[in-house]
Amino acid sequence: MSDAASKQETEGIISCPYCHDSVPSLVRIEPGTKLRLQTHAKISPVPDAVCEGCFKMMAKMVSKGAALRAEQASKEQNRLMLWKNRVGLVKQAKQFITQKNFSEAAVSFEKYLRVLEIVYDTKAGELTPDLFKGEAKSQEMTVITSVYWDLMRVYDTNPRYLDRQMKAAEKLAEFARFTPIFPHIMRKAEVQLRSAKHPDAFKKFIKLSNSRRPRCFIATAAFDGQRTETVDALCRFRDERLKRSRLGRSLVVIYYSISPSIAEMLDRHPRLKPAVRAVLNRLAILMSFGTSR
Repeated sequence: MSDAASKQETEGIISCPYCHDSVPSLVRIEPGTKLRLQTHAKISPVPDAVCEGCFKMMAKMVSKGAALRAEQASKEQNRLMLWKNRVGLVKQAKQFITQKNFSEAAVSFEKYLRVLEIVYDTKAGELTPDLFKGEAKSQEMTVITSVYWDLMRVYDTNPRYLDRQMKAAEKLAEFARFTPIFPHIMRKAEVQLRSAKHPDAFKKFIKLSNSRRPRCFIATAAFDGQRTETVDALCRFRDERLKRSRLGRSLVVIYYSISPSIAEMLDRHPRLKPAVRAVLNRLAILMSFGTSR
């Protein structure tokens, strides 16, 4: 207890150092309780003693903080468990497809997507590629793309699922362009279009994909997202030269598998961008010359 509090108590007047009310006595706060109040209740400084009312209020704050920490720990544990089980849901769904059990396959795929929504704390149907930026998460985008593709085919088996199929087409176009399997998915969609029960869904995917062509990851990062002449020249070389040969398409696939991590590195170290821009500008000139020949 402080000297001022002791003097006040001796004189018969005790003031609570926390609420400053006049009270008959003070209750001492144990060191362990003081530490919890400082750490979890963010009370600073914590008096050595307070009135009975403040003491009870502080005790509730400590208890509430412990309950909130336990609740948060439980949520994190649940997220971790869901995350570990997500791959099993995809495998299960693909197994259902081989058994032609399409309704159960759809349920398993939808559960997988719901797991991601819970883990990343998003509303239903609001997963976006931005949530999976970075080398560690880029592989998940490829899995998501394959799931939306399989859902497109599963929903095609039943006319009741046309609305869901259309939404899957939109999400597929949103994710596929950032993955190395994008050219493969485009080719499969063009083939599926000819035999689909609901060709409009596949047409929608192809149309959206063509309007959102994969960006040149490294160039876009180097130029801070601006659509410059250099970026356009590199994209033209990709579309007009590389994609017309088997070797070129293979190079594009390899590029899309490694470029997101390089672009991420450039965003983390912007001082490297001027040098990369200079190299890309020179490369664009050479490629434009080759394309015009």
